[in-house]
Amino acid sequence: MGDPVAFTGQVDTEIALDKSRFTLRADLPGTETADLADGEEVPMLNLPTTGISIKGNSFTVAVDPAAVPDRYIGSNGLVSLEMEIYDPTSDGYAWTTQSVRLVGQQAARSTSARSWANPIASAQAGTIRSGASLPPNVNVHLGKAAKGMKTAVVSPRADTCRTTKIGQNDAWATIGEGFPAAPGYGTTRGTAWMTHSNGSEVTYGAAVTTDGTTWSASGSASVANTKGFDFQWDPDTNPNISYRAEVRYYKYKYDCGGVIINRKVKAVSETGGVKTIHANANPPYWLSRAKCAFDMPAGTWTKTTGKAYSASGGVKIGSVIGIDLSTSRAYTKGSTLSYKMDAGHDSLCGNTDKPAYASKVQQFYNRIQEEV
Repeated sequence: MGDPVAFTGQVDTEIALDKSRFTLRADLPGTETADLADGEEVPMLNLPTTGISIKGNSFTVAVDPAAVPDRYIGSNGLVSLEMEIYDPTSDGYAWTTQSVRLVGQQAARSTSARSWANPIASAQAGTIRSGASLPPNVNVHLGKAAKGMKTAVVSPRADTCRTTKIGQNDAWATIGEGFPAAPGYGTTRGTAWMTHSNGSEVTYGAAVTTDGTTWSASGSASVANTKGFDFQWDPDTNPNISYRAEVRYYKYKYDCGGVIINRKVKAVSETGGVKTIHANANPPYWLSRAKCAFDMPAGTWTKTTGKAYSASGGVKIGSVIGIDLSTSRAYTKGSTLSYKMDAGHDSLCGNTDKPAYASKVQQFYNRIQEEV
């Protein structure tokens, strides 16, 4: 039996990867790099690539958990992996990063009982339980390699390759949304709020450039809120609410023998800042008998499970790299969305399915079912 699969993926071209060179590393968790100064080298753990298998333009990455020391295992068992692909035929290059969760480390008496889990799926199941869900899958852009890279990889010298921190930026990121009901047949609006508790996780998109100018989104890093804060937004009646957290991104340079292979940005921690944005736009309209629950009794409805919340441009970092990046967050007991239900606001609709299953939920006023 081989090593457990950490993640899978594919490049965005039809080029077969059987002649490509792969490099696999583990990055230090954010708690280990919190005080890293600009210009300082970042310790990276080189991992064997014998567990990488290829089929056409797709790849599967298997990693022996025993190859990852405790220092590289962050909060909640999160491990940040980075992979490079260099195709000498096309002089193509790709970089991606993916967080995976090591499960079984507390209960296991041997490393063979440890495995990798999808961070989003396992956040709801518990960090120590079996990671039976499908591994994360990443789409990777195969672009033009940096000038001089072919020479650098043909005659590699590990002692000349290094990752250096070259800057940092704090960016606001949307980690949830609420859509309270209109007054309808009453006189008041519905209310919504969200919680983001200590230990909750958000997955933030990462990006890479080989020319220092044009950035491409590639992969993501899951960050645990471990700064010792809990926040519950006050009930809000605005029809279109965006809940945001501030996240710190590090900018890195990776070079081998003086050849700059890439520059990348990657989330390392949350700053503790939160805010609310009232979007100047109409709320969505997800009214459908197939996606709604009507005539609910008075009380507080709180979403703690279901499909993960996601926003393709959730991280507002475009002013720094020219593009915004994605966010994704599992609903858990510590990361919730709530609505106050009453006689005037008694219906909930999901964006893709009924409320318990959907990734986003909208509240509607009473008798709304008469409109469908």
